[in-house]
Amino acid sequence: MRASCVRWLGLLVLAAPACGSGNGASPFMPTTPVPDACSMLALPDVQTLLPGAAAGMPLAPDDNTDAWTRGCEWDGSGGMAITLIVEGALTSNGKVVLGTVVDVTSTSTRQATPVSGVGDKAVYLVNQGLDQILNALQGSIVVSLAAYNFTPEASEASLEPLVLEALDKL
Repeated sequence: MRASCVRWLGLLVLAAPACGSGNGASPFMPTTPVPDACSMLALPDVQTLLPGAAAGMPLAPDDNTDAWTRGCEWDGSGGMAITLIVEGALTSNGKVVLGTVVDVTSTSTRQATPVSGVGDKAVYLVNQGLDQILNALQGSIVVSLAAYNFTPEASEASLEPLVLEALDKL
């Protein structure tokens, strides 16, 4: 009887690592789309960055098998605008793809700078003559805030409070 118990105990010890998450990774859990991206930012907070902005206009949802996308746009004077895009992974492949949005990769027309203290990982992007974007990954969701036609350019520090506000609503 005792030999039988020792044999079972030995099998349990050998099997335990196979039952756990040997690499420390937890299984992927699909995210749920946010119901209304416009409600993630208070209008007075948006107007701090974009004075005179009216209520945000929802962007059409864009879903596929790997990820969902919800967005909102606020327009200001002189062609200035900001958009909030929230994307969530529906599959582990979607999570990998969304993770690339916060990669720090610069090109001849795009400058990328890592940002600490915003989500799990964040990057500030300046696309010459086009826009400035702060992308933040939290879990399997990316929050992106883009400022268009700002002169001078919208700084990372000016975008960060709005991105943090949106992250707090996830």
